[in-house]
Amino acid sequence: MFPLQKTWAWEGEALADDHDERVAAVHDHGSIVLGAEDGTSYWVLVVTGPQRGTVWLVADVGAYPYPMPEAAGFLQWVRRWHAGDGWWD
Repeated sequence: MFPLQKTWAWEGEALADDHDERVAAVHDHGSIVLGAEDGTSYWVLVVTGPQRGTVWLVADVGAYPYPMPEAAGFLQWVRRWHAGDGWWD
């Protein structure tokens, strides 16, 4: 199951004993990769859990619902991608 329900910016936070496992879970559980943004950031469609059906940006510094603070649905994300309007307002 996708482990997040809100933004988690892990860069710069104090490292807990389970930090690496928690970050791995964000990358590896409950989502499908839609595409890469810049080699270190990935658009994912959440397919399990409370955020099911929403799109998130998972990067090397954290995970963020798109667009922040609330996550968009897949159809809204695809329409924005297809229009080529850029990701952030």
